[in-house]
Amino acid sequence: MGNLGHLTPEDGIFLDEDVLRDDYDPNRILERDDVLNRYLQMFSEVIRGKRPRNVFVYGPTGVGKTVGTHLVLDRVQEDAEGIDGVDVAAVQMECRDLNTSYQVAVNLVNVLREPTPRSSISTTGYPEGDVYDMLFEELREIDSTHVLIALDEIDNIGTSDNVLYKLGRCNNRNSAKFVDPDETKVGLIGITNDSTFRDSLDPRVKSTLCEHEIHFPPYDANELRTILEDRASDAFHDGVLTDDVVPITAAFAAKRSGYARTALNLLYTAGDLARSSDTNLVTEDHVRRAEEEIQQGAIVSEIASLSPQGKIVAYTLLALDAEGELPAKMDAFYAWYEHAVRLADTDAVTARTVRDLLNDLVINGVAKMEEINRGQRGGRHYRYSLSARPEVVTNGLADDETITKLDDERGADLIH
Repeated sequence: MGNLGHLTPEDGIFLDEDVLRDDYDPNRILERDDVLNRYLQMFSEVIRGKRPRNVFVYGPTGVGKTVGTHLVLDRVQEDAEGIDGVDVAAVQMECRDLNTSYQVAVNLVNVLREPTPRSSISTTGYPEGDVYDMLFEELREIDSTHVLIALDEIDNIGTSDNVLYKLGRCNNRNSAKFVDPDETKVGLIGITNDSTFRDSLDPRVKSTLCEHEIHFPPYDANELRTILEDRASDAFHDGVLTDDVVPITAAFAAKRSGYARTALNLLYTAGDLARSSDTNLVTEDHVRRAEEEIQQGAIVSEIASLSPQGKIVAYTLLALDAEGELPAKMDAFYAWYEHAVRLADTDAVTARTVRDLLNDLVINGVAKMEEINRGQRGGRHYRYSLSARPEVVTNGLADDETITKLDDERGADLIH
């Protein structure tokens, strides 16, 4: 085998790198006490035997929404124990692979049937009305006074939001078909990474689901430092990290996104670089090299794989940044985008599609989105800015002929 090395179970850097992975499920969530307590108070009526509220939970990926919901639902169930006439069941279902209300409803029927000998139903072949009849029947027959249903990543269902309307109002006696609240009181929790998703909801759904909202904001550098110190104590051998590793990792992650997932991935990559360098210390240099590697590799790859319209949106971000026009509100951004597509001699897509493409860039670490809430008088809007370094975005767009032509022949018109 020549000079090929060998794999060994010994690891001088990591004690348990799984602690830093995306799918690791911690039994606690740090730096979220305020938002979690507000979240928990949303269900204070449940403990008094009343109907629960419907709650809309939003915030970017990797800020604790899913784990926080799990912890809150566990606490509601725990606090309900021993209270006469109150018995709480909780269902937390991911909608990542479900893109219609019909699919969500079918899966809920099957989840609610799991503890019983009744057979599950197939995902096709039933009239939609029959599926809701079965869903409501399962809710009526459940052996609990209250059912809290949390649907994670609900933005995947897009405009097919009928299930949110049906569940959000299923205790309403004025509906043709309903679940009698004297039998089962139902509360709906909608969780999404896309804070603009509520703007696309049917007004009836919006008024039902979004009356009560919980926002999980990005973490700041100090909060990320607390989280990293906690995870690092379980992930690395003692004495492996130099004192400056966690602070600089937190600073980089806060600047890039404010997501715990970003920080944990950066710390893991730094540790992996140290391990492959055959050293027993993880240093600031490893973190800086890891940040460069992640920025260059992942973002360039993400941008290169964008759709043609996605690349024009990314290019518009570059143009606005070069002109000092960021952060920009959606209407201003769309005006620049329309100019770009005219220069590129292609068709424009709707403002909603551009917003969706921008949100994809936010998730991919290319852009940042900031919510501006000026209260009832000023309203709420979002501002977008560039998160990745301009040269990294440029590298990702370098091989696209449309963008190259736009940049070389017409870019000056767009920027100036």
